[in-house]
Amino acid sequence: MWKYGLASVCGTSHAKTGAPLQDASRAEVILDAADASIFVAVASDGAGSAAQAQIGSQLACDLFLADVKSYFACGGSVTQLSPEFIGWWIDRFQQAVRQQIEATPHNLSDYACTFLAAAIGPECAVYFQLGDGAIVEATHEDSASYAIVCWPQQGEYANTTNFLTDADAKEKCVVAQHNYAVDEVALFTDGIQNLVLDYRQKTAHAPFFTPLFSWLRPRPAGFSEELSQALAVYLHSEKFNARTDDDKTLILASRR
Repeated sequence: MWKYGLASVCGTSHAKTGAPLQDASRAEVILDAADASIFVAVASDGAGSAAQAQIGSQLACDLFLADVKSYFACGGSVTQLSPEFIGWWIDRFQQAVRQQIEATPHNLSDYACTFLAAAIGPECAVYFQLGDGAIVEATHEDSASYAIVCWPQQGEYANTTNFLTDADAKEKCVVAQHNYAVDEVALFTDGIQNLVLDYRQKTAHAPFFTPLFSWLRPRPAGFSEELSQALAVYLHSEKFNARTDDDKTLILASRR
């Protein structure tokens, strides 16, 4: 059974300026039509320069989770979460933003945000990524290492990335289907990526993830409020704040 927790915390630069938390995250275990447990997680980082970034990231997480729940309730399977599905969903997200900005001075890019998502069934996992941040996974067969699903995306220019509101978002969104049993996963936004990724080796930094997952494994099944609160404290600690002033999100899940 899956046990999981998540936290999104405001960066010190946002706290100094009074800017809101622009990261968002959601996670839930969903039953498909065959009563199989599917772990679904999504994280989003609102673009710092976008006027409504915090609304965009929250909308992305809420809408994706709601639509995936409906998808499974209607008989969908993890293996059918295809590039066509995410293309449809990106159109749906952009249309939802357009409806929000009617009769307002805002435009689509004011809601710019990145997108990281995972849907993990018993024997298959599907991942989506648009923008920076990353997803790492581990299997029972290779339990000591954490593989990166997709390296953080960089945009056309330095220090830029890709967003759900971009005209070419559907083309830039990475879809990865892994036809094996994934039993641990982490999703995180760019606020911590430089601390937990080895850029020389293009690998995940196992000494960061190993103790966190070791702590999570013996927890009771389901959402862990204890883990989530501990993650929030950890992400807001001096250890992180001394090295990054950005918002930080981390989702952890294990079924070991």
